[in-house]
Amino acid sequence: MAEYLTLGNYTSYFLLMTVAWLLIDVLGRRKLLVQGSVVLSGSFLLLAVFGGLASNTTKLDVPVLIPGILGTVVLFVATGAFGIGWLATVWLIPTEIYPTTARAQGTAISVIIWGFANFAITFLTPVMFTYLSYMIFLVFAGTNAFAGIWTWLYLPETGGRSFEENQQFFKDAAEAGTWQVRKIVGGEFGVFKYPDPEGRDGEVIDAERVPLLRRMEDQLPSVE
Repeated sequence: MAEYLTLGNYTSYFLLMTVAWLLIDVLGRRKLLVQGSVVLSGSFLLLAVFGGLASNTTKLDVPVLIPGILGTVVLFVATGAFGIGWLATVWLIPTEIYPTTARAQGTAISVIIWGFANFAITFLTPVMFTYLSYMIFLVFAGTNAFAGIWTWLYLPETGGRSFEENQQFFKDAAEAGTWQVRKIVGGEFGVFKYPDPEGRDGEVIDAERVPLLRRMEDQLPSVE
C-alpha cells in the first residue's frame, strides 16, 4: 500500500507541477512562492498532528485509518503545492534579477546553493525521521514558513517587468536604504505588473513584458 501511495503521490505531483507554467505569467512569481509556503507550512503542521495521532492510536482510542487517510490526503496537497509554487518558479528568479554582466555567475551560484541544500535535506531527513519521528514535520513547517516570510519581505515581483525595470529595483532599494519590498517605491515591486496584451487604452506594449499565456478574462471576447 505504501508503494502504491508513493507512486500515486509522484504521479499527482507530476501532473500538478505542470500547472505552474500556466500560473507563473498570470499570478506572478512572488504570489506563487508565498502562497506555496503558506500551503506547505499548514500541511506540515497538519501532518505533525496526524502523525502524532497515528503514533498514539492505542492511547487515544482512535482508529489508525482516520489519521492515516487524512495524513495521506494532506501529503498529496503538500507535494502538489511544492510542485506548483516552489519547483519551477525559483529557477526564473536568478535569470530575471541579475544584470547581464553577472547573470551567468549569479545563476551558477544559485544552482550550487540549491545543490548543497538539496544534499543536506536528502542526507538529514532519514536521520531526523529516526530521532524526531513525526515531529520532523514541525521542522519542515518552520523552514517553509521562514522561506515564505523571507520571500514576502525581500523578493521583488519580477513578472511582467522588463529587464531594465527589474534592475531599477536595486537602485530604488539603495536609495531607500532597505531591502524590504513594501518600503521601496510604495511597494510597487510587490505587485505583479500585468500588461494589456492588446494595447487597449493607449498603452504602449513592450513585447518583453507580455506574458506567454494570457489571463482568462483577456481571452474572452469583450461585450460592448
